[in-house]
Amino acid sequence: MNMSSAEEAMKEEIKFEEYLAFTRSIKYCMLLCGIWPTGQPGILDRVLSILAITSTSTLSIVLLRFAFANITNISLMVRGFSLGTSYLSLALKVILLTFHKKTVSALYTILHKYHEEALADKKLRSRVLEKITGFRRLSWIQTCLVISGSLMYSFMPIIFMIIQLRQHMQPIKYILPLPALYPWKIQPGGLLYKITYLFEMYNMLCMTTITCGVDPLFGYFIFLITGQLRVLSYEMINIKPSDNHEEFIRQWMTKFQVLKDCCRKVQKIYGPIILWQVTTNAAVICTILFQISQGKGISVAKYVLILCYSGGKIVQTFIYSWAGTVLTNESEALTESVYFSDWPEAERQRFRAIVLIILTQKPLKISAANWIVVSNDLFVMTLNTAVSYFFLLKTVEEKQS
Repeated sequence: MNMSSAEEAMKEEIKFEEYLAFTRSIKYCMLLCGIWPTGQPGILDRVLSILAITSTSTLSIVLLRFAFANITNISLMVRGFSLGTSYLSLALKVILLTFHKKTVSALYTILHKYHEEALADKKLRSRVLEKITGFRRLSWIQTCLVISGSLMYSFMPIIFMIIQLRQHMQPIKYILPLPALYPWKIQPGGLLYKITYLFEMYNMLCMTTITCGVDPLFGYFIFLITGQLRVLSYEMINIKPSDNHEEFIRQWMTKFQVLKDCCRKVQKIYGPIILWQVTTNAAVICTILFQISQGKGISVAKYVLILCYSGGKIVQTFIYSWAGTVLTNESEALTESVYFSDWPEAERQRFRAIVLIILTQKPLKISAANWIVVSNDLFVMTLNTAVSYFFLLKTVEEKQS
């Protein structure tokens, strides 16, 4: 018994460390782009968020400009289009998180307070940490893929120049990390080339911090909400005959309504992001599949880069979809817990009436801009759409050839 208790305590401690690491990684990433949702935003926060929005939106424009300039060459066009829409997505995320900063801050404050209270209770600690491994693991996989892709994009031109120097090739061919078409002429190796290179590397940093901050933050909020749903379930199942039923149900319903309001806030913030992300990710995954199909002459490093980029997009879509499914499942589990509690034996008629009202409530769900429910079905739909787009591109390519 003692050994079992020690093992459980150790597992709880491991999960608690995972929770702290998960929170820290999101916090540090969002601090670097000025959108961490606590406290009054300072001058540095405003500068960082404005810089991130300006930089990513500017780069998206020149990338899409490259795509339109090469519209007759499908291979080049899809490269510019996929990266251009990705950077446009980053700008949209920072704009929405900045616009809704007060809402995000209130959401974080409420849920964090509930979570800390539950962690302090030994009976509830394991329940609120139950799903942390899944959320943390997805965040870790996404971070690894995004960082790997960003580093490869950033340093491949430098490695290419070193190879040219070692082979004594003249003149040295200078390339930039991204296929962008700027409105000014860039002299190879000149000052403008170096400035442009630094600009693109800064955008790689934005890609990493925004993606690894904003996407897991959605999962973080869902993790906190579902933890509190399990707390409510435990409290309902373990209500005692000697408890004040009216006071209990009043506090229980108040907390449940707060959690419903938190879900509405999450939907308000992330609904447009998810709708845009699902639409563009389907197109981006399609373009990546197309690049892989044009496999002749692609180096191993290029294949790894493509796989990191596509893997990041797939994991990103899955984070949103899986988190939405977890929320719905936990909400349905709460309803089942209420149904199987001892409410029929309760003496108070008012208590039984309120429980019956609870049982008629619909499960909590997140919708993408009130259009489609965020669940695993959304993930499958995105992949199916990407494959459909891919076959369409192949058809267009065959007609051109």
